[in-house]
Amino acid sequence: MSVYSENIKMVKIVFFSGTGGVKRIADALKQELLNRGLGVSLKDLDYSLLNKSNSQSDEGTTSVDLVILLFPIHAFDAPDPIYKWIQHTHMENTKVAVISVSGGGETWPNTGCRNNCCKALEQKGFDIVYERMMCMPSNWVSRINDHVAMWLISVIPKKVNRILDDLLTAKTRRTKFKMGILRSYITKMEKRNSNLFAHKLIIDSTCTGCGLCAGHCPVNNIEMKDQKPLFNDRCIMCFRCIYDCSSNAIKSNNFMVLKNGYSLSKVEKRMQGIELEPIEKCCKGFLWSAVRSYLLDKD
Repeated sequence: MSVYSENIKMVKIVFFSGTGGVKRIADALKQELLNRGLGVSLKDLDYSLLNKSNSQSDEGTTSVDLVILLFPIHAFDAPDPIYKWIQHTHMENTKVAVISVSGGGETWPNTGCRNNCCKALEQKGFDIVYERMMCMPSNWVSRINDHVAMWLISVIPKKVNRILDDLLTAKTRRTKFKMGILRSYITKMEKRNSNLFAHKLIIDSTCTGCGLCAGHCPVNNIEMKDQKPLFNDRCIMCFRCIYDCSSNAIKSNNFMVLKNGYSLSKVEKRMQGIELEPIEKCCKGFLWSAVRSYLLDKD
């Protein structure tokens, strides 16, 4: 064990997960840290959970030796819950690893997605020692085939071990990708417009008024009125309400929403007992080059 790893006794994993992919990575990180005999706490920035449990508080963070911050890319940037956590936390000089998660990998237009987040962390006094991109099946625009999805799920333990090996042997990893003027503009516009995205959702007659969408909205953007969901102005376009609706009652005409829904557990069920195609066969083409490199450990 290195001197550096001996100085790390408590790790705090802070994450936001819209539709479950990032949570899987966070859970895998927690389990591997426990396997290595380290203390670990998990903070899920899901407001629907924060309202129900006092265990999500940041009490005792002064004893944390390392923070691992995980988030899905939103508008080529971190989602708002990440920035709100940074704004309200006080952990000066604490080491932090920033892990972004995307469906496309470390390629344009995702490059630079951690810049603003890292800047905000540094302004709060964090010591950023590590950055990396992880990949999970995309939940927007284009549905990937089940073989690629299963490959991405299956490599989580290996990727998690690689990250922890780096962190516990004092390997630093910073990226110098620039956001670019076009992406900066798109980021600002998309974040501004995403707050109102939910107002364009259509609630059809199959809605049972169960309130699942309101109870599970990660940013508390939904309330029930007359047994129908009413959307406010805090939407971050995670699509959880659409994909998790048990009666498929929440519709969207937006091209970004997958028409057949999104569920990692359903992919796993469909693929149970099926041998996966070779990565080079199921993950072909230029558009998937970064994902292919990620799966082949060329990232």
